[in-house]
Amino acid sequence: MTSSHTLTHSYYSAFYAEKGFHFLEQIAKDYTLPDNLVVFSVMHCYEGTLPYLNVLCQLADHVVFIPKQATFCNNSSLLNTIETIENCQTVEPGFDKIALRDPACCVELIRRYTKEGQAFLILDHGGYFAQGAEAILEAFSKECVGITELTANGVAKYRNRHLLKPLVSVAHLSIKTPADYEASECIVHYTDQILREAFGLKLNNQGFLSIGVIGSGNLGRGICKTLQGKGIHDLYVSDQDPRRLTAMPRNGIQVCSTETMLNHCNLIFCCTGNEALHTAHLQSRRENLFVATVTSADDELNLPELVHNGTLRYIGGNTLVKEYKNQHEASIYLLAGGESANTPFKTGMGDPTLYLFEAAHLLAGLQLASQNHSYAAGIQALSAQDEIFIAEQWLRFFYHYS
Repeated sequence: MTSSHTLTHSYYSAFYAEKGFHFLEQIAKDYTLPDNLVVFSVMHCYEGTLPYLNVLCQLADHVVFIPKQATFCNNSSLLNTIETIENCQTVEPGFDKIALRDPACCVELIRRYTKEGQAFLILDHGGYFAQGAEAILEAFSKECVGITELTANGVAKYRNRHLLKPLVSVAHLSIKTPADYEASECIVHYTDQILREAFGLKLNNQGFLSIGVIGSGNLGRGICKTLQGKGIHDLYVSDQDPRRLTAMPRNGIQVCSTETMLNHCNLIFCCTGNEALHTAHLQSRRENLFVATVTSADDELNLPELVHNGTLRYIGGNTLVKEYKNQHEASIYLLAGGESANTPFKTGMGDPTLYLFEAAHLLAGLQLASQNHSYAAGIQALSAQDEIFIAEQWLRFFYHYS
């Protein structure tokens, strides 16, 4: 069956997009949403987002698409295609990641796109609404049916917030693991490409680059595995939780503190989602440093604060690299401008693992909006039963599992 929806923007073939679209339709088929429901959806501005958005717009009365700034800046033309989706509207430019750190701006966004008394659902990605969540739930205690969050760093931003409604996290599900490893491979590949294009270096230039990885979760472990696959074995890894490091030495990886890593390495992969590098790490640096992140420089370095307090000053750059200097005139090169290293490049849809976490995010939102759930106020995860359901459906749909 072929869809009549616009599922690609620049690709010649819509084969995988069709597959993803019908898979997500299948996940949602047993749910009916309330009339006049508005969905606020924060998502990457990638071509791979189109199947997910089309299914979401079939289900909801109206979808307000809030593009993540990192990918929007490099793929703004995709919005022309997104705006052709029925029931979909792209948020006005004033409501971006920085603006939504102001709770009043979050409340204004809801007021702008809903009518009085109209129910709405927030599908968040990266904690865009975290700082305004309490203000939103106070102003719209009846209208807001709940919030879902896709990422671990996003969930961290919601912690210690007084949430009067459920927040369903799909950040730590086991079915996200394949997509995390796929992302790890992409990040290493594009880091290599940026180094080649911007500096004439490659990752396995021994004698020029010494590599460290901060964070040994799914993404950090995936990056280590991919680097080792490229023949890079002199790796340093640190983590705030020493328990996570215990499996690393058996794989030939040097474990250490972040401070020790900075003494040995000049290329750091930041894989924590939450302040991998601090002011003290960067202000005393005397050698140039390359930094690649899996989320953003805001999350991994708290870059705005580093610039504000004078630890770093901006020198210049482009979509591939942004250069900063510290007080010792050491250059800190942020690959991809500090965003995830694959951000400047178009992300494809050939690997169906991305539909696993999209299905989880969608299902969590459907449960909240249809009230077909037993969620209490506060942060909780999608159930193991729901995760098993998604995994079985995905295996059957893409790999003929029986």
